[in-house]
Amino acid sequence: MNHNIKFHKVMPLSKVITVLFSFPIVSTLISLLLLNRSILTNLGFDFFNAFWTIIIGWYLLQIFLVSRLLHSHDWTWKEIGYNLSKKETIYLIGGYLLFAIGLLISIEWVIANSTIDAEKLKALSSLTPKTTTSRIIFIIMGLVAGLAEEIVYRGFAIKTLQSNKVNKWVAVLVATIPFIFQHGLKSIDQFWWFAITGIAFGVLFMKRESLTWNIIIHWVVILSAMLAILGVLE
Repeated sequence: MNHNIKFHKVMPLSKVITVLFSFPIVSTLISLLLLNRSILTNLGFDFFNAFWTIIIGWYLLQIFLVSRLLHSHDWTWKEIGYNLSKKETIYLIGGYLLFAIGLLISIEWVIANSTIDAEKLKALSSLTPKTTTSRIIFIIMGLVAGLAEEIVYRGFAIKTLQSNKVNKWVAVLVATIPFIFQHGLKSIDQFWWFAITGIAFGVLFMKRESLTWNIIIHWVVILSAMLAILGVLE
C-alpha cells in the first residue's frame, strides 16, 4: 500500500467536475428507459437484457474515458489507487467469474428443483434478474460496474480532488454525491442506501489506499441481488 502519494501533478479541476457532473447525468438519462420500456421492446428486445447490455457498454465507456483522461495528464493507475499489474488484474477478474458462475450454477440448480410462486415473482423488484439469460448478463454487468464505479467515484474522484488541495474526507463526501445520482433515484430509501455505501467505500479506500478490496466488496454486494430470486420459491 502506498500511504504517501505526493500530488506533484494536479488534475485540472474543470476536468474533475466535468466527469463527476456528466457521468451521473448520462446514467440518469439511461435510467429513464425504465419509464419508457417500449423504446426497446418495440425493437423486439427483451427489455432487461437490452437494458443491462446498454449499462455494460456505458460502464466500459466510463473506464475508457477515465483512462484517457489520466493518460493525457500523465497520471498513472497507481496514483488513483489501482495497484494491480495486468497479471493480477486477470487473476482478480478470473476469481470474480469463478465465484459468480458458481453462484449462478447453485441458483439454477435450486430453481430447477423447486416451484416458483407466481405472485411473489410478480412482486419481486423489476431489476432482479429473473431468467438464466438475465442472470448471465447481470454477472457481466456486475463485473464492469464494480470496476467502473470504484475507479471513477473512489480512485479518480477522491485522488484528483485531493490533488486540488481538497481535504481527503471532504473529497470522500463530494465524491459520494455523484455516486448516489449515478444510480438514478426512485426513493428516499435508495438515496440513503447509496449515500451510506458511498461514504463507507470512500472511507475504506482512504484507509487502504487501494481499490482492490473496494472492488471485491462491491462485486459481492452486486451479486447478492441475484439471491432475491430464491425468495419466490416454494
